[in-house]
Amino acid sequence: MKFDKILSFITAGALLSACAGCSSKKNAESSEVDPLALKASPQSITFDWQEPFETILIAFKNSDRYTDTSMFEIRDLTGDETPELIISPSDDVAAKCEVYKLIGTRADLITNSGSYGTIDYIPEMNAIGFLYEGTGFKMGEYQTYQDGSFVTDVNFYTNADSASSGAVIRYEVNGEDVTLTKFQEALLPYQDSFTVKVGRKFSLGTDAVNYAIRRSKCWPQVLTDDQKQLYKDKLNEILSSQELKDAAFEIVDLDLNELPEVVVSTGLLNDSEARILYLDTEGVKELSVTSDADGGIQFDVSSKIFFAADYYGSIQCWSMAGADISSFQPSDSTVRCGREYDLTAENIENAFLS
Repeated sequence: MKFDKILSFITAGALLSACAGCSSKKNAESSEVDPLALKASPQSITFDWQEPFETILIAFKNSDRYTDTSMFEIRDLTGDETPELIISPSDDVAAKCEVYKLIGTRADLITNSGSYGTIDYIPEMNAIGFLYEGTGFKMGEYQTYQDGSFVTDVNFYTNADSASSGAVIRYEVNGEDVTLTKFQEALLPYQDSFTVKVGRKFSLGTDAVNYAIRRSKCWPQVLTDDQKQLYKDKLNEILSSQELKDAAFEIVDLDLNELPEVVVSTGLLNDSEARILYLDTEGVKELSVTSDADGGIQFDVSSKIFFAADYYGSIQCWSMAGADISSFQPSDSTVRCGREYDLTAENIENAFLS
């Protein structure tokens, strides 16, 4: 990837001014109740899954399955409010994700699925799956969580895209030939539902693993009720004030000062942007920055710099922590962020539930 640094004087000046104000306000002391004081520190919040997941990640990184493109994600796929660990060995076409679930005090492998190192996750169905499109054919599967494990509901294949070559067209569901109508009926519930690609969020550098395990899921317990309400009000304002397609958001600590920001992705189109919401003594402030090619941004945990890469590999970078961006190169500890939750009224409430 070619990393060309692009940061205009106007953007840099505005950002540095905003971040300087943010930093000074975050550290402000007053005889009154500090609106920026947290309810708890991230270090004080613990979950039963943290050590088992960290053990699995360390073992994976030391195995022959680990590659330079390996990534992982921590997300609840089963709807029981305890997240699973999803490991993506690589982004190769045949790369399936490994999904681990906390069972007792251990993290056990419960399924392998996916393609290109990702899984299609369907929240409303607690389902996962993938669709692979080859030359003239499509194949894939969908699994749902039942009785402690993921069970394959549908696997499918069709060579309908080979019709122009004179091939005999087949539609297959669960190993049986079916009509086109039956094929469409079998896939409709899955392909008509909102889907998120998961598995490739965190790289496996030490700082990224530590952030994922120790910080990424603690923010509802860290923020006070007033702080959460400020963020929820602003997100609902954004939701109601614009017609946004495919908008999403995520709670992220972009300067690692323990008071998190909220990253809003306005969509997936070329003109989409990322809006960084942060708290100061006057409420919620906002910075608008260029989004990544997938609608979000990337955060380099080691350098405290976040950046966006376009389709040509050129990047723009910024820092809420005042880090030097002039010679920035991404480290081995990066996080893809901004698109954890689809921007809906229900998700705005759920994201801040402790």
